[in-house]
Amino acid sequence: MVEGGVGIETSDDPGRDDAGRDDDSPGFDIQARIFAIIGTFFTFIALVYGFLTYEWAGTVMLSLASGLAFTIGAHLGWKKPPPHTSVDEVEPASDEEPWFPAASGWPFALGGALVLVANGLLLGLWLLLPAAALLAYALAGFIQQSRVRG
Repeated sequence: MVEGGVGIETSDDPGRDDAGRDDDSPGFDIQARIFAIIGTFFTFIALVYGFLTYEWAGTVMLSLASGLAFTIGAHLGWKKPPPHTSVDEVEPASDEEPWFPAASGWPFALGGALVLVANGLLLGLWLLLPAAALLAYALAGFIQQSRVRG
């Protein structure tokens, strides 16, 4: 009995966590279930919204949100490590520091070129051709800059 008569008596095993689990599992199954629940919720909402409003845009967007949640849940459930695998074993260990690309303006150039290409598709060939050339230039610059590790 715990002092004062209130509470649950547990063993003082240092190998257990606060919930009483012995293993240090990374919890991928719980994350997969959470995304499956979110996907199910969005599916239900999409069906209700579709039948009540007969409005296609919102129904499609809710259905896509449901599909994305199910996709993430399926990936987490499929890539789940074997039972009794610790978090340290799941995380890839590397002696070298991670490499991050240098600061660059090429992503902004790519975004701007893609906006111009989209406008060129709407407005005509007079904007599409220079925008496609700018897109090719920005893509080539981005690829060349991303290959340099320094």
